Amino acid sequence: MQKPKKINWNLIVRIGGSLLSVLILAVIFSDQVWAKVWQQLKSLEAWRVAACLALIFISRLATWGRWHTLLSISQPKVAWRDSLRLTFTGLFAANVLPTTIGGDLARLAGAVRLGIDGHLAAASLVADRLIGMTGMSLALPFSLPALSKLQAGGALQSTALFAGLGQKIRQSLGKVGDNLRYWLKHPRLLLQALLFTLVHQACLYLILTVLIEGFGERMPFFLIAGLWSLVYFITLVPISINGLGLQELSISNIFSLLGGLSPSTGLSIALLMRVIQVVGSLPGALFLGSVMGGTKEMRQADGPDQA
Repeated sequence: MQKPKKINWNLIVRIGGSLLSVLILAVIFSDQVWAKVWQQLKSLEAWRVAACLALIFISRLATWGRWHTLLSISQPKVAWRDSLRLTFTGLFAANVLPTTIGGDLARLAGAVRLGIDGHLAAASLVADRLIGMTGMSLALPFSLPALSKLQAGGALQSTALFAGLGQKIRQSLGKVGDNLRYWLKHPRLLLQALLFTLVHQACLYLILTVLIEGFGERMPFFLIAGLWSLVYFITLVPISINGLGLQELSISNIFSLLGGLSPSTGLSIALLMRVIQVVGSLPGALFLGSVMGGTKEMRQADGPDQA
């Protein structure tokens, strides 16, 4: 007799969380806000769109540099072209195909097919995530003045969006030391990887700055950094698929509630950030077949291709 298939409750929760977040997003904003959002999107200058796209690709290259740095301790070394393909494949899988395959799983499968030791590949992916988390934690203090004002007004306790956020941040940061021990023998590589993640973050903050000012509003750069870090940690809560819906709900509420943006601007940047992130991941579609299929295009570094 065939064993009954186990119900994937994790996937069900994530799908339900995404749908619920999108539903809440649609309900809490009035028709007037949605109409204003449409007008804002149509009025955005072309140069701002081009600048955002350029910045997102610089951001993607920075995330590649971060992971390639961590992989550089592999022997034989990994060719930069291969780690670049793997990085964009993972981004594409995570942002465009979130229900079929995870980005880290795609990178891990490709790395193993490339001949990288499976344990090292898995450890490098964990370290890559945690260094990104460390970078975001450095921006988190910039959100404290806005949070303190909100708390003083008594609104923080009634805002479900922040429930358990502090605990999630503490738990996440607590994993950093345990999982980075493998690279602590190479502090230069850790510092280099952190610098790459700071470049990645700066690009995201600049994108938000370009969009906010394009909609006729202003926000200090470091406040943008702090509020985006809040959004980042909220979307780590595993209740949606790749933060779909949850990210948009968090951005629109946090940037309006804590940053003082109008509801329409908060919603506009939330929607555009999702689109920009997807567009920045599209090159991965070119490599998905070769990476997952393990074709001969994937190779280890030799001669001039050495990283």
